[in-house]
Amino acid sequence: GGQEPERVAAGALTASAFEVLGVEALVGRTFTAEEDKPGADGVVVLGHGLWQRRFGRDPSVVGTEIQVNGRPRTVVGIMPAGFRLPLDYREEMATDLWIPAAFDPADLGGWGNRSYIGMGRLRSGISPEAATLDLDRLLRRWFELGFLEDDGDGSFQRSAVPVRDLVFGDIRPALTVLAGAVGFVLLIACANVANLLLARSDRRRREVSIRAALGAGRGRLVAQLLTESLVLAAMGGAAGVALAYFGLELLVSLDPANVPRVAEVGLSPVVLGFTAAITLVTGILFGLVPALRISRTDLTRAFKESTRSTSGGRERRGFRQFLVVTEMALSVVLLIGAGLLIRSFVEMQRIDLGFEPENVLTMRLSLPSADYPESTDINAFYDQLVRRVETLPGVESAGATRLLPLTGTIGDWGITIQGRPEESGENPNGDWQVVTPGYFETMGMSLLRGRFLTDADRADAVLSVAINETMAERYWPGEDPLGERFKLGSGDRPWFTIVGVVKPVRHNAVVEDARAEMYVTPSQFSAGTGSTIRGMTLVAKTTAEPSALVEPVRAIIRDMDQGLAVSSVRSLEEVVSAALSQARFTTLLLGIFAALALALSAIGIYGVLSFAVSQRMHEMGIRIALGAERNSVLGLVVGQGMMLALAGIAAGTLTALFLTGLMESFVYGVTTLDAPTFLFVPALLAGVALLASYIPARRATLVDPVTALRAD
Repeated sequence: GGQEPERVAAGALTASAFEVLGVEALVGRTFTAEEDKPGADGVVVLGHGLWQRRFGRDPSVVGTEIQVNGRPRTVVGIMPAGFRLPLDYREEMATDLWIPAAFDPADLGGWGNRSYIGMGRLRSGISPEAATLDLDRLLRRWFELGFLEDDGDGSFQRSAVPVRDLVFGDIRPALTVLAGAVGFVLLIACANVANLLLARSDRRRREVSIRAALGAGRGRLVAQLLTESLVLAAMGGAAGVALAYFGLELLVSLDPANVPRVAEVGLSPVVLGFTAAITLVTGILFGLVPALRISRTDLTRAFKESTRSTSGGRERRGFRQFLVVTEMALSVVLLIGAGLLIRSFVEMQRIDLGFEPENVLTMRLSLPSADYPESTDINAFYDQLVRRVETLPGVESAGATRLLPLTGTIGDWGITIQGRPEESGENPNGDWQVVTPGYFETMGMSLLRGRFLTDADRADAVLSVAINETMAERYWPGEDPLGERFKLGSGDRPWFTIVGVVKPVRHNAVVEDARAEMYVTPSQFSAGTGSTIRGMTLVAKTTAEPSALVEPVRAIIRDMDQGLAVSSVRSLEEVVSAALSQARFTTLLLGIFAALALALSAIGIYGVLSFAVSQRMHEMGIRIALGAERNSVLGLVVGQGMMLALAGIAAGTLTALFLTGLMESFVYGVTTLDAPTFLFVPALLAGVALLASYIPARRATLVDPVTALRAD
């Protein structure tokens, strides 16, 4: 419509897909079965975001024509704001418009297309396992009818996967670990609250006894103490909600990739209700127990007690000490878990990716079939684009690739190796990559043998291919693969000659094992397969900040084709950072929870010892009056605190030895029994406990014997 072109993610759906997903259009309608056929598929359904962004929420856009990939399509409907395809939660860009799939056998070239995802709504009582068995029976029937040839490697095997598992499968274990960490922090906080309320009730024992002696009933005393506890809990809950609000703002601003629906996280009524329930339960539970205990105090005994009584009896003192030990144990488990993730994240950042991400600009573009119908037009466009970008000031080199590393699963292609008979069950293959000359140099990849692909590797030249070291070692172990030949596929397809071996690149994920990979130029890929790559990612090595070259490169693209839009404009360093974002996100949150646990544990030790010192001031005064050295008093109090701390550290370390095994899938480069982590965390906690013990112990040494002896 005359506006700046925009590249959006699109989904090709059968008309029945909307019905399966159970979603209707907000405005207009979805596809009909008649529109899901070649020649009748000139319609499009818009996403709510695109409708709002480009058409100002104007409902009259339904019925008008817009250009999609250079082809006019009639808008027939607008989807609701929350509509997403299941795969949208796993992809870099969510789909913003949808067109009919309109399968045409003539377009498949006899090869078929395994790029589509089937969706089905199960009948009541049918499990995904049962549906998978149905797929197995269907597949065997296709083999019998000759629709597919069973190659014996299970490459056609398909499973029925629940949508929830598809969306949350990768992140669910991490969320489970984080939920466990939150539970640990909650338990530590509750232990602290219980400890403080118990100490507070001991200090008020004589006060409550006086109230009872003056006629206050037990119910009234319990109600008063419980009310005080609930008020404290409510204030803490309100402060927690406020902190959570600002914390969520920070969390969403991190925008971790590969974490589904993180932008939708908020303080929903369910979350607020859960918070209110937790606040109420903790207020009642940890307020009621001390209230009932103190309300049963024997009045005669209470009046005989003085503030010189040590700590409210051995039973109460022992329970409070048990709570401190528990806090320390839980903190050890959390800190060791966080330490393992931090160590793992550091190791991930040290991984050799096989390329150099510094000062590389990347952007994605795709040529529409309406404007570029022939492969020669497509290949000529990318050749010219790369040459013009290379002439820009500040650009060292440039290239283009079918799929940029760490931005998606690359996929493999079966090969036929010359002079090597096929064996049953063997399936030689390699991940296939289409790159322009200059791509290797721009990415900073290392050449191990032979040469990189060059401008000489044209469609009319000998078909050349570069492979990585993993592929060379897999299919030509102990040999020199240079000069060896193989086909992409089988049959009468032409042979490709290996001209170079490059260092492996981590493509699908940072922590994956290196996969076999092969590289072909666009023109020779078209000549060797009859297919053409329309979508490519441009990469440019710059001498300065990559963002400074964005507008000059856009200007070149506009000059070559004003209707062509670009997307995913970012530096290669940002691509690598996004690939590590889930690990960074999990490590950050678990680290925050561990730090909270450490702080709460230190407060717990400090609180218990501080209360004990205040209760034993008279005793300390007598000790000092009788000649005890202040250092011995210091050692007495510190020793008491360190005994509690060391007991908790020992229990927590033993617990962590068993629980960290659950984190096996989260760590890389370290084991779940990593010795440095298991040594450092207990030492750290011991140091914090020593500091928390020293402060009240120091106060005990400053007691004036005369003042202490004159006290009650």
